[in-house]
Amino acid sequence: MDSDYPVNERIFILKGDDRLGPFEIDEILEKLDEGMLGLDDVCLREGAGETERLRQILDWEEPEPARIATDHSSPDPDDENDAEYEEEGAPPQRRSNKPLYHGHRSMVTFPLAFPGLVGGSIGAVWLYPADPAFTFAGITIAVLSLAYLSLMRYTREYFITEKRIELVTGLIARSSKEVRITDIRAVNISCKGFAGMIGVGTVDFFTIGDSPEVSFSHAWAAKEIKSLVRKLQDSSG
Repeated sequence: MDSDYPVNERIFILKGDDRLGPFEIDEILEKLDEGMLGLDDVCLREGAGETERLRQILDWEEPEPARIATDHSSPDPDDENDAEYEEEGAPPQRRSNKPLYHGHRSMVTFPLAFPGLVGGSIGAVWLYPADPAFTFAGITIAVLSLAYLSLMRYTREYFITEKRIELVTGLIARSSKEVRITDIRAVNISCKGFAGMIGVGTVDFFTIGDSPEVSFSHAWAAKEIKSLVRKLQDSSG
């Protein structure tokens, strides 16, 4: 959360004859995101005598005047593209680059490594009375399976922020591919087999054409990912 918000203030929300709160600014921002409050709701700062609109409290600071660049550096082209999506005369919106979702490929979708991890761990315990050598073999299988799963999971990461979705691949040489939330035309989900029954699926994001621009392959909670993207599209529209 930005440091300019009135973090030390507590605010009441007035709805009809009800007086809700007091709430801290974190709670108010969460309720705004959930749609439980609106920027035009009447509110009252704790200890104050006059009511205000919620938008007045959140937009208390005048916009900063444009600063003149002194280092002769060229403007960020990504920032210029972002400006094209802001409506003229629209009130400033709170934006954050903090990921709202961060995920990986599910471990249950690796057909050999995941059973090796589970089977090796269980076998190491159950076979110990028979021969300690079996225990060592089971532990070795479990450790190798865990190392493989960790390597494969962390070489493919999924991110969703308020403005973009992003796929990052690679271990040392990292590559990324992203699209704007506002550019997404369709979101398709594909769930198959046992993994699909427990919510694991591939989420494809389409902008133009018939091929997805970005795919979250074998991700947990595929339906929740689609719902999150749709909510972000509704709030930005």
